[in-house]
Amino acid sequence: MLVVKGISKTYPGEQFGAVNDVSFILEENQVLALIGKSGSGKSTILQMIAGLMKPDTGEVFFNGERLENPEEQLIAGHPDIKMVFQDFQLKPNMTVEENVKYVLLQFDKQFQKERTAELLDLCGIAALADRKPNELSGGQLQRLSIASALAEEPKLLLMDEPFSNLDPITKENLLMELVDIIKSEELSLVFVTHDTRDAMWIADRMVFLSEGELIQNDTVANLYNSPLNLEIAGFFGRINDFSKALNVESCFVRAEYCAYNLEGEGVKVELKKSVFIGDRYFNEAIIASSNLAIYFYSTAPLEVKERSIYVTFDRDKILEFKQ
Repeated sequence: MLVVKGISKTYPGEQFGAVNDVSFILEENQVLALIGKSGSGKSTILQMIAGLMKPDTGEVFFNGERLENPEEQLIAGHPDIKMVFQDFQLKPNMTVEENVKYVLLQFDKQFQKERTAELLDLCGIAALADRKPNELSGGQLQRLSIASALAEEPKLLLMDEPFSNLDPITKENLLMELVDIIKSEELSLVFVTHDTRDAMWIADRMVFLSEGELIQNDTVANLYNSPLNLEIAGFFGRINDFSKALNVESCFVRAEYCAYNLEGEGVKVELKKSVFIGDRYFNEAIIASSNLAIYFYSTAPLEVKERSIYVTFDRDKILEFKQ
């Protein structure tokens, strides 16, 4: 469906490229997350996929056709590719219903009415039809923005940091609703995020970017369980380095796979803090033999004064990287 082939982009005045020779394929009805730190090139890639920015080199193909140069188009972009912008780009003086209808002005009034009603219901905002954007919450604005983008029945939806300003519960609800919307509309989706938890909720695949380079393109499970480097591994949470403590070349283990005991089994650590985080406690300690920070979880609080704490882990959870 979507083929991104060797695209690169360097902004004027910049020495290094924002995107460097990136290639990947998106299949029909697939959800792909572009993840990485700020400045890794995620949003630039999304702009090029949308047909709003011309790559310096490389090409983007959609359903077998190369995207045209936006500088040579009267209206940049592709009719079957729609972007949901971070700032929503809604009409502030129009109601929720009018914002969706506005996108459908080229169609007859009956289709406008039916399609608008369908989308408001699909996105869970039918009861808000008469409200203005300034009367909506962040989650409601996001739903309206999605409804507007879907109005012309695109085949590919693009979203740039769509959940960054939402509270955790609203975000979680919207993520689950988005899965239903994508299936109902038979869409493909590419979205940008720096939060792997968002991506893990809905993505089929993830593309990890670092300094404009594509480092790993894989399934969600493979990126988590078999990351190609320490940077990718650390993007999913705390990583403990046991290499020096065990006198081996490489031994990294996620904090969630570590356990503690008081019986002297494992690596001896000195506890620094034990913090309640809801369903468990987050513990920070120092490995006695190497002075490296170590992290693990417990179901009960640990006393900082307790010196005889040891950390263990399953060998099959070890991640190995060249250092």
